[in-house]
Amino acid sequence: MAKIVQKVIVHEGADASPLLPMDVALFNEDGTPFTGGGSAPSDATTSKAGVVKKASNTAAVSSADATQAAGDAPTKAEFDAVVALLNECKAQLNDHLSKVKTAGQMA
Repeated sequence: MAKIVQKVIVHEGADASPLLPMDVALFNEDGTPFTGGGSAPSDATTSKAGVVKKASNTAAVSSADATQAAGDAPTKAEFDAVVALLNECKAQLNDHLSKVKTAGQMA
């Protein structure tokens, strides 16, 4: 004769019924006490989900937004402002990529 197996579904405490509390002891199929679920999660790869560390923060770009040149030819100050913005964007991007790689989120 086949065994009848009752499923027990675990809910958050707020979802549990206060009217029908039930104490449950969990056991493995071989009769030994159940001690927890499965193996530890593995590291993520480019093809499967897994666990990765949180990357550290990258600061926002603080250089002023580039604006249109006042005339047909940009002035030295206008050109220098665009160069400063691009250099900061490059530095922040490289910093972020380094942090993501260090955290193991990207190879």
